Amino acid sequence: MRTSHKLFLAIVMLAPTLGHAQTKCPWMNEATAGGFLGGPVTLSVTVNDRGDGACDFSRQQATAIRHLHIAVNTMADVSKEFPTYLAQCPAKSAALHAIGNEAVFCSVQGGSDAYRARVVGRVRAQAFVVDVSSTVQNDPSLTQEMRREKDNLAAELIAGILF
Repeated sequence: MRTSHKLFLAIVMLAPTLGHAQTKCPWMNEATAGGFLGGPVTLSVTVNDRGDGACDFSRQQATAIRHLHIAVNTMADVSKEFPTYLAQCPAKSAALHAIGNEAVFCSVQGGSDAYRARVVGRVRAQAFVVDVSSTVQNDPSLTQEMRREKDNLAAELIAGILF
């Protein structure tokens, strides 16, 4: 009888922790994002029950804050909705072949992450946007060329997962 009371007490005490598992990004794990950003990252996830949403990975090193942002949204009408995603890059942005459908690459400046590489693309009816950024203009650990390479590789991974 006494053992069952102890077991019951242990279950009651542990129950609150059982249902509160850490939210994970459905498109990339923290280890992979850490590889892109150069070390351990923090993660913020907002994903709805349809699987649409965003994952924000960040890493602070000295004065630089580096981010990897992934957003995925399902479009009801691709021909009407996807142009609004493409508009996040200038009209003459570089087309990326073999990364989903209609993917483009561009560099974006401004906002809190002033130096950003962006890929916008889609897989079937799912639009995706992948940003790699740094708050430091001449970040030696995440130069403009490195941001472009990491952004393109991350977009390839995301498009592959969405297929």
